[in-house]
Amino acid sequence: MHLNRIKKVGSINGLIKKLMFALVLLSFTISFRTIVKATKAQDSVERIIAEETAKLMKSPSYKAVSGVIYIKGKAYYFNYGKLSNGQQPNNNTIYEIGSITKTYTGLLLSQAVHDRKIGLDDDVRKYLDGKYSNLTLDNGPITIRHLITHTSGLPLVMNCDEHTQNVKAQIDCFEKFRKEDFFKALKTVQPSDKSGENYHYSGVGTQLVGYILEQAYRMSHKELLQKYVFSRSTEKQTYLTLKQYENPNVSMGRNSEGKPVPLINGFYDYSGSMKASATSMLNYIKMYLESNNVVVKQTMSQLAGDMLHGRAYAWNTYAYNTPKKMLYHNGSSFGHSSWIALYPNQKVGIFIVTNVVTADSQQKLNEISNRIIDRLNIETD
Repeated sequence: MHLNRIKKVGSINGLIKKLMFALVLLSFTISFRTIVKATKAQDSVERIIAEETAKLMKSPSYKAVSGVIYIKGKAYYFNYGKLSNGQQPNNNTIYEIGSITKTYTGLLLSQAVHDRKIGLDDDVRKYLDGKYSNLTLDNGPITIRHLITHTSGLPLVMNCDEHTQNVKAQIDCFEKFRKEDFFKALKTVQPSDKSGENYHYSGVGTQLVGYILEQAYRMSHKELLQKYVFSRSTEKQTYLTLKQYENPNVSMGRNSEGKPVPLINGFYDYSGSMKASATSMLNYIKMYLESNNVVVKQTMSQLAGDMLHGRAYAWNTYAYNTPKKMLYHNGSSFGHSSWIALYPNQKVGIFIVTNVVTADSQQKLNEISNRIIDRLNIETD
């Protein structure tokens, strides 16, 4: 009896060992397959980015491209080519982001609307000192909504815009520009379209929103950004003003002829003077896609246009009644071109920037972005 019991126990122990081995093997196999699947997915994203970016880099005009794609919690940075100093760009290379600046102004306005300091449909003259009888449309006054959605009919710029000025003369004018110069010109400008419905891209409009924000909060632009944007996005490498020599990570931009051009500082700073790295722009993207903050969400609300082509708080919107709705904006300075797009339903965002401006550089970045997103074919959450 005793010997039989030992045999049975030994037999059971052997069976347990075999089962344990099988479970370990199964666990390893599942883990291995998961790792392989994840690796293949990552390789696929990076391969698509590389292939699409290579098409741009074939042109001799493009020397460097940087960017980041955020896909449902995971970031994919990319940096190609060489900068003017011969170094390869990296995630901390700082580029001018041009008119993407306007989306920051849009977020600040969303905060002011939430705080009831400014009303979207208020007459802009409510917030201005002096008389501006020229700021009217056919059906009433120009409103804050008109300004932030580019339907005011106001021009792109009204200062430092003489066609005879070269880049150096414009930069000199930018550095001398003061708020008083803006409001002096604002008294004489006339809307080119008084319907209040048609889209006319206007740096004047977003700059005026910025000045109204300063008055409403009694804060500077830098203070507003720090309190209401960077505190949420945790951006560390986004700047209003930055000289070429002040930071070793600053990229030198070039014009279509390949000649180096200076950074823009201090001119229409609510419309186009910000600089940022891909690292910072990732944080900006994540804020929009992951935050449940009511002000951030409100910023993506459509304010004008139709469901196919519309405008939110400075953002352009596309296909807004479909699962793949998009918000986007491009940016340009004298020497940098950029593009940003958000796909809220997919939890996807993309930022691309290059250190050159050509006649079609912004369009090229738009096309690359669209092709990458189309090829990834990411499902809606």
